[in-house]
Amino acid sequence: MWPFPQKCISPVADTLKQISVGTCPQFAQRSRVRKLQYIAELERNVQALQAKGSEVSAELEFVNQQNLILNMENKALKQRLESLAQEQLIKYMEHEVLEREIGRLRALYQQHQQQPPPPTSTHRRANSRDLNS
Repeated sequence: MWPFPQKCISPVADTLKQISVGTCPQFAQRSRVRKLQYIAELERNVQALQAKGSEVSAELEFVNQQNLILNMENKALKQRLESLAQEQLIKYMEHEVLEREIGRLRALYQQHQQQPPPPTSTHRRANSRDLNS
């Protein structure tokens, strides 16, 4: 079956069997060291990620507080804008009323200017002088 005699393969096969079973102390020790190094690396990664998570959590809390403050400022500004819009509407309406009143007073003034002057009061004085004499 095999091109090599079974006796030639036997020491290699035995070594491979020992490695796979873990009976060779050198290989087992190296494997344990690699596992411990891998575990230590994973623990460092976990600690780094936990620190980063804490940092991100603090940043998120800060951003949420800033967002709350900005939302409150935005609400106050919207209320102020609404108040100013109402004031502007009131002033516009007052202006319209005053413009109509100015027009009415001008028309009244022009009408008054076009009327003939009232009779002079000298005639009355003459009558009153006559009474005194």
